[in-house]
Amino acid sequence: MNLPAALLRAELQKLLTGAIQTMPYNERVVLAMYYHEELTLREIAKVVNLHESRVSQLKSQAILRLRSYVEKRWPSRRV
Repeated sequence: MNLPAALLRAELQKLLTGAIQTMPYNERVVLAMYYHEELTLREIAKVVNLHESRVSQLKSQAILRLRSYVEKRWPSRRV
């Protein structure tokens, strides 16, 4: 059974929202600034008063955390 793309997108968005709510504050802030405010890592580093390399680490950690969260909860397409 194939679900419409809009329904899948909505479910994935709900799943990601839940995942983001469980993340550490610093990771949430970095992701929001990077993806929503479209700031560069250098700009984010200045705002949060961290080194640019640390901001990069936080972003990478956050993405890995999201990926892991989704992989555990999203139906696999493997047959």
